[in-house]
Amino acid sequence: MYKNFNLQFFISYFGLIPYLIIIIDKFFLNQIDINILHSFSVFYSIIILVFIGSINWNFEKQIPKILILYGFSPSLFSVFFIMLYLYDYNVFNLLISFFLIQLLLDYFLIYKNGNYLRVFFLVRAPLTTLIVFSLIIIQ
Repeated sequence: MYKNFNLQFFISYFGLIPYLIIIIDKFFLNQIDINILHSFSVFYSIIILVFIGSINWNFEKQIPKILILYGFSPSLFSVFFIMLYLYDYNVFNLLISFFLIQLLLDYFLIYKNGNYLRVFFLVRAPLTTLIVFSLIIIQ
């Protein structure tokens, strides 16, 4: 029964818990200031974006330069998002757009031709979709 259970897949979904807590507080509890909820959502999303970009790095073997640049791009854009947010711009739509673009590019650059298509459809796509919906609700 547990032979097909993948602990990494299971743990990946724990990243949704902060979004769930924010949504519950925003609509039911009202214990946390809305500005703190928004700020946490933005910064937590940025951490996830950078993490997703970095999971494709492999220091054990030589990878194409385009994948190196692609893996670094979320870090670069994160600085841009942070600066915009600190100057009081609403970056939720930018974050949502970047998550979706990153998902599409991941599919075509990493998952489509590899052995990880199962990972894409069981973890990567559903998690990104749930994060995007959470950001839309929190916004």
